[in-house]
Amino acid sequence: MLKTPDIRKKIGFTLLMLLAFRLLAAIPLPGINGDAFKEFFGDNPFGNIFTLVTGGRLDNPSIVAIGLASYINASIIVQLLTTVIPRLEELSKEGERGRQMISQYTRYLTVPLSIMQSLVIYTILKKQFPNLIGEPSTLEVVTMVLSLTAGTVLLMWISELISEEGVGNGASFIIFAGIMASLPGLVSRDIDTIIFDKVLLVSVIIGALVMIGGIVFITEATRKVPIQYARRVRGRMLYGGQSTFLPLKINQAGVMPVIFAASLLSFPQIITQFFISASNPSSFFYKLSEKLTLIYSNEKLWLYNLLYFLLIIIFTFFYTFVTLKPDEQAENLKKSGGFVPGIRPGKSTAKYITSIVIRLTVIGALFLATVALVPSLARRDTDLAIFSGIGGTSILIVVGVILDSIRRLKSMVVSRSYESYK
Repeated sequence: MLKTPDIRKKIGFTLLMLLAFRLLAAIPLPGINGDAFKEFFGDNPFGNIFTLVTGGRLDNPSIVAIGLASYINASIIVQLLTTVIPRLEELSKEGERGRQMISQYTRYLTVPLSIMQSLVIYTILKKQFPNLIGEPSTLEVVTMVLSLTAGTVLLMWISELISEEGVGNGASFIIFAGIMASLPGLVSRDIDTIIFDKVLLVSVIIGALVMIGGIVFITEATRKVPIQYARRVRGRMLYGGQSTFLPLKINQAGVMPVIFAASLLSFPQIITQFFISASNPSSFFYKLSEKLTLIYSNEKLWLYNLLYFLLIIIFTFFYTFVTLKPDEQAENLKKSGGFVPGIRPGKSTAKYITSIVIRLTVIGALFLATVALVPSLARRDTDLAIFSGIGGTSILIVVGVILDSIRRLKSMVVSRSYESYK
């Protein structure tokens, strides 16, 4: 694998971009009391959740502290709009050009969302935790907001470069790097408790191995739909007639539904904190925001876990049918002379593929939601930081990114080997 220069170049480029991300994370955010900032967000569950879904580090006040939060939210909004706005739906069907246009709209939307999110975070810190930022001037506030926005834009650029020139999905790699960077700190906070409790240590190790094994199995499992190609006579030559299959994965959507669900669930926390900071304590908005904050930020509440569970299932179905379109699959098979034995080409084939995808996605969605929630439920009894920091969500992301990278590298090796025979 590493003998191929092109593959070595892609791996090296990916590692270089991840190094650039970590260097950006070392640039301090101007106008912030770093020690107080770390002290507050280091013990805040929201800070751990935010790190998992954005690649940022709220416990590390750098210019990339908010990570890819705005970019991910912009992607969610644009993809949802694609299903309801005819013009965007047409663009999504125009191949590479349409994809580039939609990506451009996502970038445009990321900037105002980053500015808004930076202002909201500043307002929360200013009102509730004045010792974190002191008494900044207008210029210092503008500098802080622009620095956070610039950091998000730089991360967005790095993630897109990784997607285009490196190995795997760039956004997933950034989040992967953020999780791995937070791992030593989380383990060190629980090391004393785990070492002296042998039963807990064995339980955590066995639980992690079972989860990793289950994730690998579900991620790699496929349903092979048989495809037969009709025979065609051209001149004196007979073409076609071969059999193959259409591989349909149980977890076609990968880790993106988990990232989307966690990101969407963390966004209301920021908004409610903003209303708490900006509203009068006796006002209706203040009281409502307090109740919503309790729901959205407390992993021990059943309503929080139910919302998270349902969002993962919804986004799994949504993202599956965004990436795998049965109508297009059926049309492509029809054009190439392929068909599913016993199924008429065209609409009947599309319905058949859709029915299989739905059944597979039910299994994949329930698995993703369960794996994401189990550590949160376990944290009720143990209260270990490791469960909130590197729980099911982060294991899904880490294992998913590694498997996706291996799959892409194998695909590159096969592609290069075919090219060498030409």
